[in-house]
Amino acid sequence: MNHSGADGVTGPREGENKKRSYEGKSTSAPAVNGTSMAVRSTVRTTEDQMAHLPPEIIHIAAEFYHPLDKLLTRVAQECFNELQDVVNNLAQMPANSYPNGVASNGHVGANGSQSNSEASKEKRLLLAKFAQEQRAKFIKLLVLTEWSRKSAVGVSKMIDIMSWAQEQARCMNNVDGQLFNIKIHSSGARMPNPDIRTALEVLSTGKAAWIPDMGFVQPEPLSAEKALKVLRYLNTTISIRLNVHESLPRHLRKWHVASGRATFTVDNEFELELFCYSEDTSEPWLFADLRLLFSPAPSITTGSHFFHHFREQCNHTLKTSGLTGCFDFLHNFVLTHKIALLKKQAHELLRIGWAGSLKIEPVHRALVIQYWTDKPGKKNWIEIGLASGKSKNGKISWRGPPISFLTVRWFRAGVEVTDADLRFDWKNLSMERILKKVLALHTGHILQSGRNSLPTQMITKATLSETEPCDCTLEVSLGRPDNKTTVSLEPVTGRYILQPITLMSARTESFINQDRDKELGSAVTQLLAQTLQDAIQRHAQQLGWRPVAKHALRLETVKEAVKFNVLQFSMYWPAGWKTNWALAAVIDSSGESWWIVELGARSATIVYVERLMMETQQVRPPVNRSTLSSVERVALQLLSFRATIRELQAQQKPHSLRSELATCRQSAAVQSFLRGWVLHLRTADLVTSKPGDDPWLQPGIRLMCQGFKSDYKNISHIASGTMVKSVAADMQKLMSASPQKHFTFSENGNFSILLSTPFGQSVFEELKRCLRDLDRLRSFTTTLQKRKMKLISSSLQQVEFQYSEKLSTTVNFGLENNVTVDFKPQNPHNRIRKLLIEIINERVPKFIEHRSGDHTPLDRFCTTLIFTRPILSTLDDLEDLHLLNPAVHSHSTGKYRLSYENPLCSFDIRIRPKHDKVYWQIEDNDRKSADVRPTPERMPSHKRLETLKVALNTLFKSNGKGWFGIRCGIIAELDGIPGALRKLHEVVMSCAMEGGYKPTAENDGKLAPTVGPGPSKEVRPPLSNQNRQQIMGKGFQGKQAMGGRTQPDIIEID
Repeated sequence: MNHSGADGVTGPREGENKKRSYEGKSTSAPAVNGTSMAVRSTVRTTEDQMAHLPPEIIHIAAEFYHPLDKLLTRVAQECFNELQDVVNNLAQMPANSYPNGVASNGHVGANGSQSNSEASKEKRLLLAKFAQEQRAKFIKLLVLTEWSRKSAVGVSKMIDIMSWAQEQARCMNNVDGQLFNIKIHSSGARMPNPDIRTALEVLSTGKAAWIPDMGFVQPEPLSAEKALKVLRYLNTTISIRLNVHESLPRHLRKWHVASGRATFTVDNEFELELFCYSEDTSEPWLFADLRLLFSPAPSITTGSHFFHHFREQCNHTLKTSGLTGCFDFLHNFVLTHKIALLKKQAHELLRIGWAGSLKIEPVHRALVIQYWTDKPGKKNWIEIGLASGKSKNGKISWRGPPISFLTVRWFRAGVEVTDADLRFDWKNLSMERILKKVLALHTGHILQSGRNSLPTQMITKATLSETEPCDCTLEVSLGRPDNKTTVSLEPVTGRYILQPITLMSARTESFINQDRDKELGSAVTQLLAQTLQDAIQRHAQQLGWRPVAKHALRLETVKEAVKFNVLQFSMYWPAGWKTNWALAAVIDSSGESWWIVELGARSATIVYVERLMMETQQVRPPVNRSTLSSVERVALQLLSFRATIRELQAQQKPHSLRSELATCRQSAAVQSFLRGWVLHLRTADLVTSKPGDDPWLQPGIRLMCQGFKSDYKNISHIASGTMVKSVAADMQKLMSASPQKHFTFSENGNFSILLSTPFGQSVFEELKRCLRDLDRLRSFTTTLQKRKMKLISSSLQQVEFQYSEKLSTTVNFGLENNVTVDFKPQNPHNRIRKLLIEIINERVPKFIEHRSGDHTPLDRFCTTLIFTRPILSTLDDLEDLHLLNPAVHSHSTGKYRLSYENPLCSFDIRIRPKHDKVYWQIEDNDRKSADVRPTPERMPSHKRLETLKVALNTLFKSNGKGWFGIRCGIIAELDGIPGALRKLHEVVMSCAMEGGYKPTAENDGKLAPTVGPGPSKEVRPPLSNQNRQQIMGKGFQGKQAMGGRTQPDIIEID
């Protein structure tokens, strides 16, 4: 050793460094710059030594120790128990008694006895002993606690060393035992020294001189007859012995005798052959052969070592215990061998496909096989062992004592299953079949439990097998057959398998395999609900439906609204829908259901919900674009009708909403699909009729929704009904003459009207308006036929007809009280257009019915056109001849005034009824009072020209075609008024003054004021056709600039 170097490092010396390693090799390094490298050499040597050190001692973790608190708890509990015993012993010790109950000195102890009595001493001694013992225990605990705090690390190392020493001692003992066994077993392999001399003599001469001759005489060989006789004798002897003298066990009573042997058969176990050469029944049976009756079983070769050993054992058993003992020995041998075969097969399973999933543990004569070892949760195993067969009460059956047999106990999740049918084929042994049957039963139990946990509305189909776990499946579908999943278990690992394989099914499968057997039903239900919801979302996105944000609407709100146990839900806004209405797909355990939902503020509340009744059979159509399109159509129908129904309910109108079913022509998969809804209304609530009018419609109207129009803002509806036969004939003529765009009519009286309303609004008012227009069209057509007027075109909005050869008009049906009438610019009825509008809208307060049959405004309108057509045409012609001379003023449809400026005069024309006929009366205003004459003629000094007076008097005394004069005017028929007006105009214009009208003595020298829109200063000659067209053209241009309609000046006088 080096005692002089610092830290064990030697200093430099002359020559070679003498430091060497443990192997004797030099570890010195050459000096560099005169300095030794001993330090670096020492470090390298230390690393080499550490590399050759033995492995670390195995450290025993703290969890394998008994904790100190356990010792403290037990000591405390022991102290408490001993204290209870001491208290009980003190209570049982008798107290000292005195004759008079008082001690001699008058003092009594605390317990009623004298303090120095024997009993008191014993009690005190007992308490002191208890206290001393417990104090010693707790002092030891205190010392142990203090010691453990200071020496815990050292004690742990000591325990590790002690454990290592014990392990080494066990290894040494095992080596000694193995060497001893090798010595014993090698003795049989030792060969004796060969006798070569004797061997050569025997091989050369066939005998050895030193071997003595026993004088044995070879028996004569038996002939076939003698051999048969001997065998028959043996058979008879054995049969007599078995039938008469032997008491056979009941399991060996199946036997037969042949070839001098008795063969005993035990089903599924063995066949035993015994023989006996003596008639003495006291002689034991001898073993002949043994055949095992199960498979796989080894064949026992006659000359094998096992056969000789087994025969000796059987003969010994037959000699000592007879046939009963031999049966017990062979029976236990076979049962044990069967268990050994099953164990061997189990190990073979581990080497092929069951590696890591089985755990085999032989326990005594039983075999414990744990399966699904990687499956989380409690353990599952089967025990194959022997059962004694004894009854629980210990009684023995009359058949005899029972025998042991193979039995299987099945423990599922640590609990033994007693109600399972665990009958196996013990003849054809197969550990794989046994495992598969148990696994099939276990798989069936799991699937059946999962099926019971599913909601009853779901469609389930369990396919179970008692022998093959792969055939055990649970098919679960939600809503429709295509939305299904198949649950099964992998036989080897016990993991759940969900098919078809998708991303969601993989997640659910991973979730269930984490020891979530009890949540199988809920997990599968959620999986199917999510799968169905994803399919709906995918096809809804293809249709362009906008999803409603779900964060604003909670699941509990939807559950409370629909009264279902909702699993998943999604809401959409189809194209054209407003945000206050949504189409909801609600998924529960019975499948999906569709609802129309009215949303509240910010889409966070539900105001109203209604379910769409889609399916009519148990089989639902698949989720695809066609199905969702049909759902959207039906939802739009129901939503549109719901808005109409609300208005009907507010007005207390009776109605009924019915569903129409029809098979779809496009696909056979949706034959049970609902085609639409029909709203049935009463005709009386839609059409207003006057008392006494005959109905023209049948009592009911059917309303159907046809979906959005191309703009996705308005919804189309079709209202259909039936007209009565009398009205249907006239309407058929009208339709043939003028086909309608939004109205169809058939010969049997059925009609349809196309309506259009904005989304979410009622169609009730629009339907009333269309039926009112249809009624107007019908009644107007009847009026035209009655008046023999020609219908040019017609629709529900307007009617154009011709009431003369050159005159026509258009009646526009707008709102209920706002019917308008349009004439062409050249039409003379433009003069009274406003008056005609008042008539057709029944806004004339007092109207003289010129005909008794004019009951409706349309009748009165047509009648007015007829009797005003001649006069208005003539008045227009007169105005065209001399511009504004005369000036025509329309006071009403039956009263007009002609005002001339040159000469100054005026005439009133009014209609007069008489005897169911009407006439026109022309009155001269000069003979009337001044207050009813025009303003220029009201002057007191005004006097008419004498020439004009004479001419008018002559005219009023004459007559013409369709007219005749009276003293103060002219009476003309409807067709005679044009001639009378032209004659009057001719007479007046013949008295016109040259250069215009000038004041004379007759009119007090004053000019007559101008009446009308423009003054006329001079009398103009009749205009030529060319000038007339120019003047009328300018007037028409001005009228068109004001809106394309003639706006005549009308003066109404009360």
